[in-house]
Amino acid sequence: MKIIIVGYGRVGKQIVRLLAGKNHSIVVIDKDRRSMEKEPLQPGLRMMAGDAVDPDLLRQAEAENADVLLALTREENTNLMVAQTARLAFKIPKVIAMVYDPQRESSFHTAGIDTLQITVSGAELLRAQIEGNGPLTAQDLLSAMAKDSAAVDNTVYPVPPRKFSSSGPYYVIIMGGGKVGYFLGRTLLEEGHEISIIEANQEIYGLVSHQLDCPVILGDGTSHKTLEKAGASRCDLFVGVTNHDQDNLIGCQVARREFGVPKTIARVKNPKNERIMRELGVDVTVSSTAIISSLIESELPLHKIRTLLDLRIGNLEIMEYALDGTSPVVGQQIRNLTMPPHCNLVTILRGGDAIVPRGDTLFQASDVILALADRADEGALRKLLLG
Repeated sequence: MKIIIVGYGRVGKQIVRLLAGKNHSIVVIDKDRRSMEKEPLQPGLRMMAGDAVDPDLLRQAEAENADVLLALTREENTNLMVAQTARLAFKIPKVIAMVYDPQRESSFHTAGIDTLQITVSGAELLRAQIEGNGPLTAQDLLSAMAKDSAAVDNTVYPVPPRKFSSSGPYYVIIMGGGKVGYFLGRTLLEEGHEISIIEANQEIYGLVSHQLDCPVILGDGTSHKTLEKAGASRCDLFVGVTNHDQDNLIGCQVARREFGVPKTIARVKNPKNERIMRELGVDVTVSSTAIISSLIESELPLHKIRTLLDLRIGNLEIMEYALDGTSPVVGQQIRNLTMPPHCNLVTILRGGDAIVPRGDTLFQASDVILALADRADEGALRKLLLG
């Protein structure tokens, strides 16, 4: 089997020792390069340093060919985001995430994520050692995992989201009391909305609670208990603006699944995570990196392709394609082209004029074409227009 293990702490190392040398192909991913460099090289074992929250790193680990992914870091939200990315983006058939809060498990089971409470399986492994049953095998570990799932008392169930009302004022919960959360909270208060801020850092909590006239809660905004204390069951809008994509994602998911919050917004630091997070249920993602990059690109005329607008609903984009003398469509009429499905030409910019595309319109070099394209078909449209 091809197995990806995310997290090379105590649990990750133990599993590698159990599985190594059994004809498995194992890839280990961990942020700490030094801990992996200490380990001797073994056949079938590959070490990668980096943050597995980045889907590009999972792609480098050939996740699309993996049979199993184990997310075993010490950060529960990292485990849950990596596990969901593995299931959604890479279709890995067996995914297990280590969690510490049993209340979260049921909602993630519905997404096809198996969860492992290390306290239970750790006790099972110790029992096997104490009883003198000999060296532990991989099957022993898998059996312990299975007993974990059976031992969980799933007391929290997904709640259908409430309908979002377009008329305010709203009750908004902001997870993250740093600069973004603080200024967002101050703006919303000035506009007459009710807000609460959740902050896990004691120092930031102290500052915000003295600066804003609103409830500020010290705690983990991704936990059921903290959200319940913040009144998430009557919340209209949940906004995750911490510095960590995985925390913002899980906070939005818990608010939506367990409290029925009708609208969620997440700040995204890595723009590559935006699509994944929207597909995992976040209504709106905001990436300052992507916004600035888009603004820079809009000022660079040498780009042949630009995304002008990501509509996010229906996976549609408005794209700009700059033709030149090498473009295969130059000199052809539109009616002679076989357009990809779910794509339409909106307008052609030629000189200082905007031309409405007709069947007899001829493409010319230096034309700039604006097109509406489904993301799945954009590559085919690009190939048709630019070669």
